[in-house]
Amino acid sequence: MRLPSLAAFLLCLAAPAAAGDAGVTGAPVLQMPMGARALGMGGAFAAVGTDASALFYNPAGLARLNAHEVGFSFISGLDDNNLQQIAYGGPIAFTGISGNGYASVGSSLLFSQSGTLEYNKLNADGSLNATEQVSAGSDFVGSLAYGERVGATSLDLRDGSYSINHFVGVSGKFLRSTLVEQYAASTFAADIGYLIHSPEAGLSGAFSVANLGKGLKYVDETDPLPLTLRLGTAYQGGVPSVHTYTVAMDGDYVLYDKQWHVNTGVEYFWQKNYGFRLGYQFHRDNMGLTMGFGTRWRGRVLFDYALVFADSLSNSHRVTLSYRFGGVTPTVRGRERRPFIESVPEREQLRNQEEDKPVIEMPPARPRAVPRERSNGVPGWIY
Repeated sequence: MRLPSLAAFLLCLAAPAAAGDAGVTGAPVLQMPMGARALGMGGAFAAVGTDASALFYNPAGLARLNAHEVGFSFISGLDDNNLQQIAYGGPIAFTGISGNGYASVGSSLLFSQSGTLEYNKLNADGSLNATEQVSAGSDFVGSLAYGERVGATSLDLRDGSYSINHFVGVSGKFLRSTLVEQYAASTFAADIGYLIHSPEAGLSGAFSVANLGKGLKYVDETDPLPLTLRLGTAYQGGVPSVHTYTVAMDGDYVLYDKQWHVNTGVEYFWQKNYGFRLGYQFHRDNMGLTMGFGTRWRGRVLFDYALVFADSLSNSHRVTLSYRFGGVTPTVRGRERRPFIESVPEREQLRNQEEDKPVIEMPPARPRAVPRERSNGVPGWIY
């Protein structure tokens, strides 16, 4: 099969067959779950978002990071498909646009390879000329994100008072996709997110919209991006010095494909160093049960692993190695902007104000009595 024929065949597979059918959208790499920790929990991470992978699920979750984190992820999939991602997230010394603190930034570089294809070059008489291996496709995604707290409210109930923090986040990304080393397309997209969290209750909720942007146009057909609406909730409890646990659930809807999914997951950590995770992804063709574990060394070096038991494809392994540094206390993170003085009175105005003040005459001071000298007394200096 000649290369142009093979490329045309792949483009036909990628092109939308009918509006509303599954597989209408392009750029499947944008739907790939990121981070071994999140995937071990079945991808239910929109309302958790306490590491750098929050950039993928809900950019508002970046505002909950209290330390800088750099992470490298490796994903192996079907046959020789693989993906590498390096991500960063951390706080910045800025009270935020709204002045409510908890400002954070994040970035990510993602590289994906779809394996290789074999095609045959034929002579004019139909005989085999040569056989070559070409890349089936590759993707690059670069992202930048920002999140902050936009407000804080309190809720008074019978059993106590609860503070509620409101976070928002936004991210922009550039996507470039290549097919069979010959056809390429690129586009820009954006994500927006909102997260609400109560530290006292341990509850959080989230909403995000992912992949807002134009589609990918290779030749004549344009594949829309997988515009995704996501809702999430999570509960975190336990005694931090002994053990902690997290229960989370996400629901997402891919708008153009008209597909919905539900992800559930749990995480248990013992003494902040050893974690175990279990999750399940409902209403998916190639993913189901997920599990994983994680370990922490001195609170700085983090290793996370996840295994996906696919129903129709081979199992997938995910590994993330992270390093945390430069921790910032929540007290410092939550500092709000100081009141801004719009104008300072001029010197002349201050002088006029001083002249306008009424003069209050003070009564004359009484003369001080002069002490008499004593013939025999203590000297006026002492060592």
